[in-house]
Amino acid sequence: MSTETTTVTKDDWNPIKLETSEYPAVYKQLRDECPVAYTSDYEGFFDFFRYSDVQKGSRDWRTYASGQPFLEFPQFMRSIPIQENPPVHTFYRKFLAPYFLPARLEMLQPDIEALVAEHLDPLIEAGEADMIEEFGVIVPQKVLARFLLLPDDAWVTMADSLAKADAVRNDVEKLREVNKNLWNPTVEALIEDRRANPQDPAIDIMSGVLELEPEGRPITQDEAVAIGVQIFSAGADTTTAAIGSIMKYLAGNPEAQAQLRAQPELVESAIEEILRLAPPLHHTGRKTTRKVEAHGVTIPAGAKVGLNVFAANRDEDKFPNGDAYVADRSPNPHLTFGHGPHQCMGSPIARAELKAMVVQLLEKTRNFELVGEIVSNGRPLRTGWTHARVRFEK
Repeated sequence: MSTETTTVTKDDWNPIKLETSEYPAVYKQLRDECPVAYTSDYEGFFDFFRYSDVQKGSRDWRTYASGQPFLEFPQFMRSIPIQENPPVHTFYRKFLAPYFLPARLEMLQPDIEALVAEHLDPLIEAGEADMIEEFGVIVPQKVLARFLLLPDDAWVTMADSLAKADAVRNDVEKLREVNKNLWNPTVEALIEDRRANPQDPAIDIMSGVLELEPEGRPITQDEAVAIGVQIFSAGADTTTAAIGSIMKYLAGNPEAQAQLRAQPELVESAIEEILRLAPPLHHTGRKTTRKVEAHGVTIPAGAKVGLNVFAANRDEDKFPNGDAYVADRSPNPHLTFGHGPHQCMGSPIARAELKAMVVQLLEKTRNFELVGEIVSNGRPLRTGWTHARVRFEK
């Protein structure tokens, strides 16, 4: 690309047209040749592909403001705090942080272990299962329900909501319409229950939300719903996608699986490596607050910007041999869970679920392998799976 500053007049790429398998190669080419790229897809956005740019942009909320976190959804459900910026974001982030401290995860850990065993053991006993349909869309929702102190059957409603969105995943306009208020009815029902039956606000997030006083006033219904929507939308779908990616790699690579059986101390770093290579969300979305010049391209104020964590996670300048799986890669500062003010607070819960699954699979089987090809859900700008059929050997 020319070193002169240019105004973008044409597309550098078109993500909507790409097949899932094409993303790594396209991202590599753009990272090397066009580190700031423009596409007119999804009403148009500029994209950063290099690690240094994505990391810097993730921290610089004054230049790259949050507001539309998902590039493909211009009217996504209002979500707090991901759509906010400091100081409003800081207030809500400070409130939520204690619910995700190690002590809270320690309380949840026995439930995570038990739920993984409850749903994994019958599948291993049967000898074959779809690890998305029969595990991946169930366990994360059940863990989230336990975390939120919901009834045992609450996960069914949560799974139905995700299925509603998944059913129209290939129709951008229908998917956008569904996602305008996908979680609102569930959150509104929870708020109504907590108003009538408050729980300990030190443990129960929604009870704590209803006691909040932003700017010294009682929290509004819309604000309470927006916090709940954030928790529900972040707590299930992405973990399901990560489960599929882990099964795709380990069940499809007997050498990698054998290494973890021989060196179980590598399980955590192996999970991090798969998360680096296959982040469920390819981007975090921002908008520029001022004109930005980067790599010879002028990005105008008010432009939509993608911070491409998928491409950044494979940047050879940060990760030697970046397209390869290295089970003991260290350090591994991948950006899958974000970076800066909006880094995912729920990541310890997701990591605990993924570790419990992998550890139990390794302990309870001699081998597991894919039956046929794992099936992508085909959603642009995401890594996700519809089916992952696996055969188990006890």
